[in-house]
Amino acid sequence: MAKSASNPDGQRQQRWALLGGTFDPVHIGHLRIAIQLRAMGFERVLLIPNRIPPHRPQPQADGEQRLAMLQAACATLDGIEPSSIELVRDDLSYSAVTVATLRDLYPQVAFTWVMGQDAWQGFEHWYMPQALLEQANLLVISRPGVRSVSHWQEQQLETRECGSAELLAHEAGRICLHHMPELDISASDLRRALKRGDNVTFLTPDAVLEYISQNQLYR
Repeated sequence: MAKSASNPDGQRQQRWALLGGTFDPVHIGHLRIAIQLRAMGFERVLLIPNRIPPHRPQPQADGEQRLAMLQAACATLDGIEPSSIELVRDDLSYSAVTVATLRDLYPQVAFTWVMGQDAWQGFEHWYMPQALLEQANLLVISRPGVRSVSHWQEQQLETRECGSAELLAHEAGRICLHHMPELDISASDLRRALKRGDNVTFLTPDAVLEYISQNQLYR
């Protein structure tokens, strides 16, 4: 993505959502979240594949392959696109570093980092969590049965249910819990199904399945 011109009045006029993960492979659950984020009012949604995820096992497909699958999946989706910003960095894929880099590249954009509620439970152990909050909002997508928060979260942060209007009205520091309809699918389930040779139609776009087949992934 090309670097944008500086905004002379210092105001961040656009609102983008950031969804990180291994995307190993991308599946329809990821894409449905991205589509819903666009419907909430975000002008753009970036899907950011990790190069070296700090909190989960290393992906099976390499970065180039996962980016190619994301490009195929997003080809017909308006305002939804993959970003290679973490793949081109040799270090661990820290969200705080990613957001800081994006803020330098796009000074007219305010960012909201999107995570599942399971990831939110361990947020205090992320790299520089407070720095991330100073640079972006957080949108926590609720998961059935996941409700508890840690003592650190209770003492330091206020997490509450709110609509997209609050996230779109503030540049950083807001933490919102949001309910989204969930699809019962995970990348690990999809990889196991592909290895077994199961029919995975509609679990990921046909273009992604074609890429997986051509490159003999997840066998």
